[in-house]
This record gives sequence, C-alpha cells and structure tokens, in this order.
Amino acid sequence: MGLSSLVLFLLVVLASPALAADFLEENGFFRVVIAGRTYRLEALTVKQAGTPGRLPIALIAHGKPANLQSMLDDHATNFVEVARDLASRGWLAVAVIRRGFGQSDGPLPLPVTCQSTSFLPRFAADADDLAATLDFIATRPDADPTRVIAIGVSAGGAAVMALSARNPKNLRGVINISGGLRMLNCPKEDALVQAFKEYGAKSRVPTLWMYAKNDSFFGPDLVQRMRDAFFDGGGDVKFVMFDAIGQDGHTLFSSGAGRFKWLQEMDGFLRFHTLPTWQRRDVDVLLKRLNGTERNRAFVEGFLSAPFEKALARVSQDNYMFGGWASRASATPAIAHSTAAASSGRRSDVRS
Repeated sequence: MGLSSLVLFLLVVLASPALAADFLEENGFFRVVIAGRTYRLEALTVKQAGTPGRLPIALIAHGKPANLQSMLDDHATNFVEVARDLASRGWLAVAVIRRGFGQSDGPLPLPVTCQSTSFLPRFAADADDLAATLDFIATRPDADPTRVIAIGVSAGGAAVMALSARNPKNLRGVINISGGLRMLNCPKEDALVQAFKEYGAKSRVPTLWMYAKNDSFFGPDLVQRMRDAFFDGGGDVKFVMFDAIGQDGHTLFSSGAGRFKWLQEMDGFLRFHTLPTWQRRDVDVLLKRLNGTERNRAFVEGFLSAPFEKALARVSQDNYMFGGWASRASATPAIAHSTAAASSGRRSDVRS
C-alpha cells in the first residue's frame, strides 16, 4: 500500500469525533414578538445527536450583503458549518436571519442611508431581532437559557455588540468577527466609532473581537479606533488582529483558513470563561488513542480546534496528518501537516 493510500485509509479509520450524521439539524421559522408584533424569522438549529438535557445556546448573527438580491439569498443554512463547529463543542447552535433578509419577514425595520447621522437605531433594531430569538429559543426543552453566547460577523458583529450593551443577565460572552457596517458611497467611520463608544459605556459582557489586517471593509486603523472607543468607555474586550487572510480579510468568518484561526481563539475565550468547548482531557484521550506523546499535544489541540469536517491520522511514529474541508464548494482535504511542521510554526497574531 502506497503512502497516499495508507493516509487515506487512516483518515477513514480515525475519523473526526463527529460526522454530519451525528448532528440533529432543524431548518424552519421562529415566530417571535418584537415591540408587540409577531414576525416570522428564518432559522437553523444544530446540536449533536444523543446529547441529553438542556444545552447552552450559541446564537449566530449574519452580516449584510451589498445588494437586495444578495440579502434575499442570505439563508440560515448558509451557516451550517459554523453551527456544527459550535454544536460539536456542546452548544445548541442557532443561526437566525433578521428581518428583511432571506425568507424572514420584512422589510428592514430601519435602513441606513447617506442621510443617516447615527448607526445606533439600526443596530438596536438588529439587537431586537436577536433578543426576540433568544426569548423564543428559551422555551425549547433542549435549551439552557442561563448560558448564552452570541457570535456575529460584519453587520452581525455590530448587532451582537448592541445586544451586549443591554447586558442580558444570561449572556455570558460575545464574539465579534470583522464587525461593523460599511456604507459603499458615503463612508461613515465616525458614526461607527461613536456607536461602539456608546456600547463600551454600557456593556459589561466579556467580548472577543477578531479582525484581519487586510479586511477591505474595516482596516486596522478604523478597528483600533473602534476598540479604543469601546475600551475607554469601560467595555470588556479581548482584541485579536490576524495577519492577512487570503485576498480579503473580511472572509475571516467564512473561509477555511479564517475559521481555522478564529475557532482556536474562541476556544481559549470559552475556556477562560468556563464555557463549553474541548478540554485538556479530550486531548489526553485522543493522544492515547493515537499512541501519541506530549510532543504531539499542540498538533492534536490544533486538530480539535479545526473547522468541521475533519479527520486525523497517525502516519508514522511521530508524524500525524489531518485533513479538513474548507468550504461547501470544495470536497478535497484542505489542511495537511506533520507534527514537525506544526511545532515549528509561529503565530503572528497581535493582541492587546
């Protein structure tokens, strides 16, 4: 058997701890109440099969596409991979499509135009949708409404920050990925900074912010202004600026390379705040299964943080490989490393 065939065989035998069939996925609609009115919001829920009792809630908030047609094509199922990433860590993952997007009721409650002087009303309306979704999910018998995190990308990042400023008592953490709102024809960076300043003055929820240096929407200088405004107001923020991600760092949330980075940071954030994710004992179990040693620990930790779907294989005494699928459009292994290569890599993240 050649090396490539052996690796393929091992990848099949030592597959990821969770396969697609191990998840229970529900795609449909939530009927939520916002300001006394009932709305129908498109949503996806994902959890691991066979998990008894109530699970903590991970709410996923989408961004804003550039045009109306793309907004209508924004569907909850677009977030199934990230939802599985969270479900595999012990969460009830919930992706919701806000008013005016996808198949959710519309129109947008408060559109922003070049005449707008503040983003606060728009972000507040988005936060209304998220809060109403959490109220709805709290009624499920498999949901633990006392432990909630909210993860938002782009305009969804601003939405979860607006939610954090309300300090819901059971919101344990907020993860802002490439968050903000960009006006194509009339940049309103000051309005964006001012919104985050307002949130910093009110929010007391731990937050994790992650951006990439080559983000075409929100560059490092603007992000630093937003971070400083939020922090100076009293907000709790851990800040991570990654080096360039692909051609445009605004793909940090969705691309395979981006997910590989931000999921690792999220895991550290969750562990620090004693929230569900993989633990040291999970590494120990996998090392034992592979007959690995301590020198393999960092590599196995990288595997556990890596995006779903994935598989890990022992190739020889001190060499392992793992493969993953970077996106729905690709069905070929996207990542393959040996422990020697992994141990020599250096992180280039900038934090404060």
